[in-house]
Amino acid sequence: MDTFALAALLLFITGGVTAQVQLEPQSAMVLQSSDARFNCSTRQQGWTVMIWSLNGRLALTILEASGMLNSSSRFSGIDYSTTGESKWEFIIKDVSRNDSGEVSCQIQGSEPVTAGLSVQESGSVEIVGMNWTVMEGDQVVFQCLAAGWFPTPQLFWTVDDTVVDQQLFNTSSVEVGTLVNSNSTLMFTAVRNVSVVCLASIPSLITPLRSSVFLVVEKVEKPAHRDQTVLIAVTVSISAVALLVLIITAIVLCCKRRKRAKTNYQEEVRAHARSPKEGATHPGEGQGQDNLGYVTDPKANDTNSEYTDSGFWQSNYISTIQVPDVVKSNQEANNYHGTLGDNGVRKHRHVTIV
Repeated sequence: MDTFALAALLLFITGGVTAQVQLEPQSAMVLQSSDARFNCSTRQQGWTVMIWSLNGRLALTILEASGMLNSSSRFSGIDYSTTGESKWEFIIKDVSRNDSGEVSCQIQGSEPVTAGLSVQESGSVEIVGMNWTVMEGDQVVFQCLAAGWFPTPQLFWTVDDTVVDQQLFNTSSVEVGTLVNSNSTLMFTAVRNVSVVCLASIPSLITPLRSSVFLVVEKVEKPAHRDQTVLIAVTVSISAVALLVLIITAIVLCCKRRKRAKTNYQEEVRAHARSPKEGATHPGEGQGQDNLGYVTDPKANDTNSEYTDSGFWQSNYISTIQVPDVVKSNQEANNYHGTLGDNGVRKHRHVTIV
């Protein structure tokens, strides 16, 4: 008789016994190739047989009196019973994706209790590229690839052990057969040296898988000549403006000075023209005087002139010259005798015969 038939017979024979059965955990998520463990317990004394099933197939039979009947390399159990409580742990070794489903425990006289089993797969995670060296202020883009996961992994980032807000990176996933590949992109501005980590996790993982790189940020040093150039430009601009102001001021002052000099010169000329010459004691002295001995050409104006046979001309020219008193002293000095008129002017008669 096979084990399943024996277990069914035992349940039927002891069907009159009722028991309160508890199965834990209600849901188990385990990684592929690891062990799945469930605990079935009852406080009911006097039970005979406990049957474990996986997806409807008999996996393990346990007798209260003798223990396991059909343990194998994959299915086994451990007795943790204490006084007042019967408790057995059901172990499924080296689980695979095909083991996902329903696990049940049944004691005679009770309905089977069930729990869920989810077998998950963890793949790989890697940040594309090695350590980065960038300049301060550069935009840096990190890409994280998670391949061969089930179910879809949750990707997240940390920068210097600080979790990055999900709104700051983008994540997409695609199914490849029965597995899922995910891609996440993080972008930020390089400010300082930081450690960047990409993590991938599924519920069955106690610790997320991680990939990390180190970002080296080189400071951008402003060249000194640039500051000097700015300083020189400012200085030249200010100097040019100051020089322009000085030139305009100089031109204005020069124009005013020349205008003032011209005005002074004209005033001096006018003053010199109005004032007597140096050394003159009376008005009119020092200035030009009439030549009192000047005689006009008799040939042109004298009607009393006659030409002689020899070509000479003779003229009976009689003129009366009035000499002012101003020359009286000179005439007396020369013992000059003449006739003095009533008006104080001496009259002279000259007869010239040519």
